Amino acid sequence: MMSTKFKRMLRAGVVAGCVAAMGCTGTLVYAEPSTEELEEQKGALEDEVSSLNNELNSLGSDIEELSAKMEETAAAMEETQKQMDEAQKKGEEQYEAMKLRIKYMYEAGDTTFLELLCSAEDMTDFLNKTDFVQNVSEYDRDMLQELEDTQKEIKEQGDALQEQQASLAEMEEELNTKRSELEQQIASKSDQISEYNSQIQKAKEAEALLAQQRAEAEKAASSGSGGGSTGGGNVSTDGKQSLGRFRITHYCPCFYCTGSWGGSSTASGTVPTAGRTIAVDPSVIPLGSQVIINGHVYTAEDTGGAIKGNVIDIFVNDHGTALASGVYYAEVYRAN
Repeated sequence: MMSTKFKRMLRAGVVAGCVAAMGCTGTLVYAEPSTEELEEQKGALEDEVSSLNNELNSLGSDIEELSAKMEETAAAMEETQKQMDEAQKKGEEQYEAMKLRIKYMYEAGDTTFLELLCSAEDMTDFLNKTDFVQNVSEYDRDMLQELEDTQKEIKEQGDALQEQQASLAEMEEELNTKRSELEQQIASKSDQISEYNSQIQKAKEAEALLAQQRAEAEKAASSGSGGGSTGGGNVSTDGKQSLGRFRITHYCPCFYCTGSWGGSSTASGTVPTAGRTIAVDPSVIPLGSQVIINGHVYTAEDTGGAIKGNVIDIFVNDHGTALASGVYYAEVYRAN
């Protein structure tokens, strides 16, 4: 049985068929958007792109600021390394000097320091010289301790800077990833906008063609000539019951008109045939009924979600014929 829901979604009017025939994407065809709707959707996308661009600009500023911090940290790390090298060098020099003094003391024995103490002129001088000897040893110890503390402090600063630099690098990577994602989103939405521009142009052309066809068909119908239908014939309507004035549209077995159903069967189980099959609202024209449209007899064999009330959809062989036949209004008569 025909997938009527899908089928009739595409044919509330010929506009959808025209748009489909000109290469609209499936999404646009199914939704049957008008030019105004396409413009609105494009405008919404443009707003999204504008917002994404603002976010991208803000992100770019964050990345620049982060890069500046990384440069500052790198400079601080370089300066810290210099301080570490200087402290290391100074410590080594101090250590070498202390070793020389110790070596001298061992080689000369205690004579030098004893002579120094014995040369004191009085007790005060003796005590002063004793303090001097002690201060030499304490100075070495203090200097070495101070250098060791300095090296430790510099190392801690260097470690902290390295951690900070690693953290900044991680943040930079995350921001660059986010920037790449935003750029991809912007590119994708820009492509969609270009597609919408193309669809809008095609929809405008289709609507203009439809308006022209409708005007011509209604003009012909008002003069009693009906419209461009495959149902043109010479069956007399004399004495036939009029069912009223109906809006006449056309469909074919193509994907755009019938979707996956493909025109294999109708709602009544028959094989759709051009010149015979029409889709109707069963509450208005029961399935199986025969009607006369512009002098030609058709059989009500199909239905559709968009076929409500005084609407008849005539089955034709191809999409070109469906488009060329257009939309018009005609008086419909019961044939049986």
